[in-house]
Parts: sequence; C-alpha cells; structure tokens
Amino acid sequence: MKLLLINYEYPPIGGGAANACQHLAVELVQLGHTPVVLTAHFKEQARYCNDNGIILYRCPAIRKRADQSNMLEKGSYIASALFHIPKIIRRHEIEGVIVFFSLPCGPLGLFTHYWAGIPYIISLRGGDVPGNEAGINKLHSYLAPIRRLVLRKSLAVIANSNGLRQLSEHADPIPVAVIPNGVDSGFFCPMSKQKGGAFQFLFIGRFQSQKNLFYLLDNLAQLSRKSLMPFTVKLVGDGPLKAELIQYAEILGISNRIEWLGWSDKPTLLALYQQADCFINPSQYEGMPNTVLEAMACGLPVIASNVLGNDELVKHGETGYLFNLDRPDDFQLSLTDLLEHPEKAKRFGLAGRRYVEDEYSWHRIAQEYIALFQDK
Repeated sequence: MKLLLINYEYPPIGGGAANACQHLAVELVQLGHTPVVLTAHFKEQARYCNDNGIILYRCPAIRKRADQSNMLEKGSYIASALFHIPKIIRRHEIEGVIVFFSLPCGPLGLFTHYWAGIPYIISLRGGDVPGNEAGINKLHSYLAPIRRLVLRKSLAVIANSNGLRQLSEHADPIPVAVIPNGVDSGFFCPMSKQKGGAFQFLFIGRFQSQKNLFYLLDNLAQLSRKSLMPFTVKLVGDGPLKAELIQYAEILGISNRIEWLGWSDKPTLLALYQQADCFINPSQYEGMPNTVLEAMACGLPVIASNVLGNDELVKHGETGYLFNLDRPDDFQLSLTDLLEHPEKAKRFGLAGRRYVEDEYSWHRIAQEYIALFQDK
C-alpha cells in the first residue's frame, strides 16, 4: 500500500510520537509498502528526500525549537500541510492515511477523507486525549466538536495503551482499539558491563513540567543523604526548565552527582542506555513512553510513576518498580532497593528485555496497522 503518515514532528524534531512515526515508516518499508511522511520543516533540513524507501516531505512551518512547539507553530504546520496534501496524494497515489494526534493533525485526515475519499486512521498519543494532561482540559472542551468529528469519520481510532483507550472512550463515545508503541530490540540491546564504579541512574526526555524533574531531584537529594552507596545520574534532553533544574540541583547540593546531557542521536542514546544501571521515569502522565521501552530493551530495570502507559510496561517487582506520585516514600524505597541490590537490578533488567522482545515488536505493530486498511 501507499500510505501517507501525517505528524507535525518527525526526527530530529519532537519526542516519542516522532520516533514512533519513524519506526512505523521503517517497518512499513520492510513489509513492502510505500510510506510517505508529511511533517514540519525545521532549520536546514531538506524539504524533500527519499530516506531508504521512506518518502519524506517537510512543509514550511514556524518552529523555533526542536524539542517543543506552541499552538501558533502547530497551526502553521496545519495550514501549510493543507496546501501540500493534494499534490502528495496525486503524485504518490495515496491509498490510506495514518494521522498522529487527533489534534492538531486530525483535521488533515478529515480533509483527505472529504477531498479524496481516502480512509484515515487516528493514532492517539496522549496529550490529544482529554483528561490525560490536566493543563489543557479547557482547550479540549472548546475543541470537542472538531475532535469528535475527526474521530467519527476515521476508519479506526487507535490508542497506544489501554489506559489511553479508556480515557478517550470516557471523553468521546467512539470505540478505540489498542496498538502499542514498539521498540527496535535489534538495535536497542544490552551490553555486558564491567563491574565496579558508582551505580548510574538515567533519565531521557524533555525538561518540562510533565516529566516531573523537580520531584526527581528532591528524591535524589534525599537518597544522597540516606544511602552510603555511591551513585550518579545522567539527565539527557533539553527543554524550558533546564536552567531552573540546574540551579535547583545546586541548591540541593547534588550537582556533583548529575551530568546534564543534551539531545543525542540514536547511537549515543544506545551507549547511554548500555552504560546505565537503572532507568527512571517519574512523569505526571504518559501515553506509551518510548524511552521506557528502549531502556527495557537494553536490559535496564525501570522505576516509573504509576500512571497510564508506564503501568502497562513496567511489571512491578519483576521488571522494575511502579510508585504512586502521592506517596514519595514508595519512590524512595524503590531507588534505595535497586541502588543497594545491584544483582536484583540486573535480574529485573533481563526480565524486562525478554518482555519487550515478546510483546513490542515494530514489525508486528506495522502489520496491525496495515490490517486495519485491508479489513475495511
């Protein structure tokens, strides 16, 4: 099939949904299909290229940062994409569309349906579902008529976790199926580590309020005071809170334990996963976090907040620990336990690796998307 993938973010810009879009496109090529990706242009990137079978268009859009965009910037992408979609459909004889995010991108799928009669699938990612991100609930209420029309006219609505499906069906009376994110377990894999040295915690993500990093720093400071075991922390990413976080770590007296690293390419990320001993994700909310999947594929135990998405990946007491955000003692106990019992950490990590190999293959996930079009 010739499929158009619509997402305002695509590597090297964006986060988890951008990576998921890329992985899905790569696997579609492997399955013999033709993925055409329409995303936003950013800085010096080529407006058009063929990336190993992935036909990639980057349409003009306002965008200042690689790691985030505001409503105006997203709107500029939507306006530009509306101009480019008819040409792409005619040029590549598009047969189906996969749209990442019901909003802001969903109306573009609706346009392909009305303009060319092409079926589209909506892939819900997290923040586009009412109730998942409290700070934008009012905006969701204003946009509910548009969102519901987008969902009703779609061939299928897909969530990447059961929790997200439940939230969506509670907000909008439209059935939702689940196809999770996947992970490239051939690329993201463990590496044997030399014993010795300080225990290393790792976080990868955007430095924004969702990721709850001030909470993380508070707990790391408490761990530093209570435990005699040596440990270090690598915080990988960027975002609007970075300067405040660095200053707060200095106030807490834990700057000497933390290494701040910017956005990294895939080979660098792989090395960071492989060198670490434990991955931490204290987010206030998630969809289906790619970084947790990648960490588990690399054989890392995961300590994560007990929120939607995390709760479907981390098996408490088997592949890591889940903790409730309103019970910080649970987080502290989890950090202490793995820090002081590194053999348990390794055992959890190996169990996590086996779990994602079995359940989260991008090959299988791409097949599930294709089946939705073939069964229509």
